[in-house]
Amino acid sequence: MESGVNKKLNILLISSFMPEGASEMVLDMHKALLIKHNVNLLLKYRLKGNSSYLAVYSEFDRLLNRGLNAITRLKRNIFSNEYKRVELPQYHFFGIDDANPSVSSKKILKQIKIEYDVVIVFFWQNMITAKTIYDIYEKLQIPILFISPDMFPMTGGCSYFWECTQLSTSCGNCPGLLSNNENDATRINFLYKKDKLKNVNSVFLGNTWMNSFAAKTGLFKKIDKIYPIIDENIFKPRDKEQLKSESKYSGKIVLFFGAMQVNEERKGYAYLVKALQLLAVNRPELVPKIILLIAGKDSELPELTEFTLDKRGYLSFEQLAVCYAMSDIFLSPSIQDAGPMMLNQSLLCGTPAVAFEMGTACDILNSSTGYVAKYKDSEDFCRGILSLIDKSSDELQFIKEECRSQSMNKYSYDAFTENIVRVYNEVK
Repeated sequence: MESGVNKKLNILLISSFMPEGASEMVLDMHKALLIKHNVNLLLKYRLKGNSSYLAVYSEFDRLLNRGLNAITRLKRNIFSNEYKRVELPQYHFFGIDDANPSVSSKKILKQIKIEYDVVIVFFWQNMITAKTIYDIYEKLQIPILFISPDMFPMTGGCSYFWECTQLSTSCGNCPGLLSNNENDATRINFLYKKDKLKNVNSVFLGNTWMNSFAAKTGLFKKIDKIYPIIDENIFKPRDKEQLKSESKYSGKIVLFFGAMQVNEERKGYAYLVKALQLLAVNRPELVPKIILLIAGKDSELPELTEFTLDKRGYLSFEQLAVCYAMSDIFLSPSIQDAGPMMLNQSLLCGTPAVAFEMGTACDILNSSTGYVAKYKDSEDFCRGILSLIDKSSDELQFIKEECRSQSMNKYSYDAFTENIVRVYNEVK
């Protein structure tokens, strides 16, 4: 890998990567950056059938680690009071001890065998901590850019902090631990992060909503904006009427949403149910015309049985793209989410969306691409759905074109790469 004459950047992209959901974005990052630059992708485990990526562990190591981790958890539950502390599941704690990462920094550094211009870190879960970042920076002395699908890089341990405001005071009194101790594990961990990152040339890259919190922590040298990268060649507009016809939905209003985790509070399913129930009460004539197209885990969804339900189960990205393109509106009721990525996917397909005022919706939804509802306000969410249903065909065509156009300018492969290069040039 060389830079200089060809003016290509040498980029190291690091991710713990789980081959599903938002973490798959790292593969799109790699493909996009490779078009114009030299990129090495370093993962926790080697992917089957792909030897071009670097990996800390082999497939054998993955199986061995899984067994060892199960034994460790059992020992902790039996012998250690420390690990019997309460961790409320909605806060998603993956680790409250950055000083002792589950993957040794030495193992990661061993894979870094050439010189790079910049490091990009994405999806930290069970691999990257502040100690890892510090050790990488000590070796390379180059900018490190953080892109995260959750809040973990900026907290004392949780991935979602809900209404907690302790970030600005270095955590402590953690509601996720039911703690009344100012100097609890999250405070100790936060201060450790702060000490390790204080001399690192770091940039936190998030949406406006995430960045407003990151700015309160004092952890990062610079904070800038980025959008989740989406493959515009998969997620693209198609002939909506033809797709509806193939599903025997001609003349119907198709509302699409994901139901992977209907019981997970942060996904806001309860708010969506209330919004749809309000729609049925306020506009009962629409109910027979509406198809609720649902991706994800097959759930009963008893609250919505007055509507026609089409449950598609787990969908590949290609299948998801077809569902977006067939739909009239994508519904995203998340109330605690850095994304969700599905919003970006929908808009690239030319399908407007309704979402609450949080996460990426604050940056990509507007009157030309959908509707931003007041936070946790089901009535306003319902109002947003109806406002789009009631648009004229000319207005909907304009919105379809704007969804695609604005998306291409923000998070296509080219847009993502240009943004990374811009940030690098500002901090190198």
